[in-house]
Amino acid sequence: MNVEDASGRYTSMFYWGNNYWTGSAELCQILNEQHTPLKNRNKSSGSQIFSEWRQDVSMTGYGPPFETAFYTVRVTVTTDMHDVVKTRRTLHLGLCLPRSCTREAVTALVDRARGPLLKHTVVAVRMPLRGTYSYIEDPTFQVLMGVCCFVTILLISATAYDVRIARDVRRRRRRAVNLSNTGARSDLKLDLNGLDDITVANGKTIYNVNNNLAINSTTSEERLTAETASTSTDEEIKLSVWSQLLLSFSMKANILQIFDQSVGADTVPVVHGLRTLSMVWVIFGHTCIVVFKYADNTALRAILEKSFLFQLILSAVYSVDTFFCLGGMLVTFLYFRTNAKGKLDVLTKGRRKVTSSVLQFLGLMGYRFARLTAPYLFVLGVVEVTMKWFAYNAVFEPPAMDHETCPHYWWRNLLYINTLFPVEQMCMLWSWYLSDDTQFYAVSAILLILSTSHFKLSVSLTGVFFFSSLITTGYVSWSSDHIPNSEDPFTQFDKIYDKPWTRLGPYLVGMLTGWILFKTNLKIRMKSIWAWVGWLVCAAMLLFLIFGLYKTELSPAAAAVYSALSHSLWAACVGWIIIACSTGHGGWVRPLLSAPFLYPFSRVTYCAYLVHPVVLRYVAMHLTHPIHLGELLVFVLFLGLTVMSYFFAFVISVAFEAPIVTMLKILSPQRKPHRV
Repeated sequence: MNVEDASGRYTSMFYWGNNYWTGSAELCQILNEQHTPLKNRNKSSGSQIFSEWRQDVSMTGYGPPFETAFYTVRVTVTTDMHDVVKTRRTLHLGLCLPRSCTREAVTALVDRARGPLLKHTVVAVRMPLRGTYSYIEDPTFQVLMGVCCFVTILLISATAYDVRIARDVRRRRRRAVNLSNTGARSDLKLDLNGLDDITVANGKTIYNVNNNLAINSTTSEERLTAETASTSTDEEIKLSVWSQLLLSFSMKANILQIFDQSVGADTVPVVHGLRTLSMVWVIFGHTCIVVFKYADNTALRAILEKSFLFQLILSAVYSVDTFFCLGGMLVTFLYFRTNAKGKLDVLTKGRRKVTSSVLQFLGLMGYRFARLTAPYLFVLGVVEVTMKWFAYNAVFEPPAMDHETCPHYWWRNLLYINTLFPVEQMCMLWSWYLSDDTQFYAVSAILLILSTSHFKLSVSLTGVFFFSSLITTGYVSWSSDHIPNSEDPFTQFDKIYDKPWTRLGPYLVGMLTGWILFKTNLKIRMKSIWAWVGWLVCAAMLLFLIFGLYKTELSPAAAAVYSALSHSLWAACVGWIIIACSTGHGGWVRPLLSAPFLYPFSRVTYCAYLVHPVVLRYVAMHLTHPIHLGELLVFVLFLGLTVMSYFFAFVISVAFEAPIVTMLKILSPQRKPHRV
């Protein structure tokens, strides 16, 4: 009876989308343990509060005479009476059976079942919770553990070294102050309110004392500080390049850098707000996608999709266009600013034009590759290992086949070309954005380098790329009969959604935005009436793109036009927000998007994007029963998953991303110190 009770069966809500008749995997496992009746129970010793509860849930008796195991069977159900089942339904049935049963035996057992009016076919039989997969024996897990141990040693060593140097600095500072106060060193003048003087002697960087103030540089990510010894020549602390590289892993310095509430003078602060809000929007959209997949009332989504406010969730696809626009804007703005300050002369001076252009391109691509790849590969390994565990141990089937695709096709992720192949072969599905963005970065690097000597040609090529992308997107949409609708924004994913030639438009719009910011030097004189007109047009366009498909059926031609223009129009609105807020026409929007409390979240956005689907899958794959969803539960899950995602993003950023960024600055021609 217990074995039968642990097996799944039809209960209710079949027409409400309940496709999971999972039974109880926990009960099936517990049956392998003996539960002998309790003897000589002292009735007076029990808790009066929980006595009834304990009696209701207590399990007594002996286990079965055989070892039990849990099986999950995927079954397709059809019928000739379409009033009963309109389309094919896929059921997931959980069965508690003797452990000696084979997949073939379970298939035969389910095949022999009969139901009135229904036809069913067994598609697959899984045997989770068998312990057939071992982390220790997985080479990928072994590599991950080795990397984690090595990085942990670096983090601890660097932090201890940082603390020791800081203690030495404070001791020398106190001695210098005491000497100054007692008059023993009248020639010593210590300015604790000024900025650091940074010099280089004998190939070693020298840091002079300040009151732990920041050294300003071109971007907020390059805002670094140094805290060392006094200004006297005999008390200077000299750090070699190797010492600085070690200090790049200082957790103290990296945490301070992430939580720094200031930005550089040459930055665009509203980027932080746009980046953070877009990331939260992405997490919200992915949460709804994942949790509805494992719900016993999946038909609720069909009801919610008809509501007006649900379009906010479905329109989360535009958040990626915000990222593309920000990426194009930043690379263009910073490139022109850097070139105008002559900081590229180290690569171009004294060299032929072709040689200097190639060196610039290799430098830009090398910097991006080094900056992105370390946390990317780490998360990629985590995805492969966790998905293998889910495939062998989770009651529910994994949401993707990463345990099969990642071992074979991980090198495509490493080269950022995985979107050029079929989606069925893609490892880590959400990495499509990184692939497209890197390919766009390569195109933008070529256009920007070309613009320094042939500006008109660069502009012409940019226009050709932009209109070619629009035309290609429209043609693919029309030829594939793609009709954008409010129910499924991911239709034609492999043809339209993830391909670089259909998503290039927003990035080029971002490049135009960056060029305007550079040419105007973040200063545009505009009458208030025109600023209001710009904001009204921008708001109307954003609302149209979010809610425009609500209860709307497009013709094939209109659908092609919508597919071609919608993403670039969204990026254009984002570009207006950036320009207006950066040039003094942002009103209340500018302080909202530039709020300092958003800076830490913005700085770990990249790692949050990498890790949040892993957190979502981890939570979903540890379920043993479907969720009965409601609006409040979805919101609570979203809040919890957001907090968890940013926590792990913070850890990965401190361990992998921030050290790499700092090391790249130390090794750059304009060497900058790390906070010590």
